[in-house]
Amino acid sequence: MEIGKIVFRKETKLVTLLLTALLIASASAAVYYSMVMESTVTTATAEVRFVAGGDSSTAGATGYSTNGTYVKLASLSAYPNVTLTYEQAVNVTNSGSGTHQFRLAHSSITNGTSAVSHFVSITFKLIAPNGTTYSTDFTYDNTDGNNNWGAAPTMNYYNILASETWAVKVITKAKAGAWLSQAIAVTINLDVK
Repeated sequence: MEIGKIVFRKETKLVTLLLTALLIASASAAVYYSMVMESTVTTATAEVRFVAGGDSSTAGATGYSTNGTYVKLASLSAYPNVTLTYEQAVNVTNSGSGTHQFRLAHSSITNGTSAVSHFVSITFKLIAPNGTTYSTDFTYDNTDGNNNWGAAPTMNYYNILASETWAVKVITKAKAGAWLSQAIAVTINLDVK
């Protein structure tokens, strides 16, 4: 009888020890999980942002966001069978002390009362301070000839050094039989790494 009690006490102690160890391990894991998930997020002024360029008023650059992360070019014009160029429709500047990567990205395009079928393309290019042209792939087009815009693909990222300003060149083209004074509005975003 005594041997049965001793064995039962040892089993009870072992089970109690295992349950206590499991409880301690679970509590430790919960504290560790909580520490990993804890973080602080703050907002700051955008170092890389849109600013006015030499042709901003002509291009209708009016819809700047408060922090310059997107802009609306509200009056980009196109004339029949003519390529119209805005050398500095808007600029991108880096007011920070380090190098950043940035790109232009599609937000929206609207044509108001102008029929999309009058347009051939609207192309955005980035011009670095040294005159190098980048991003010929950021183009809205009307290749089907109907009232449908082909959305501009998101461009690659480019490095902008501290205190640099890049120009955003916009080129519009209307088809030969387009009505006079066709205008569209494009809103573009600035993605920054």
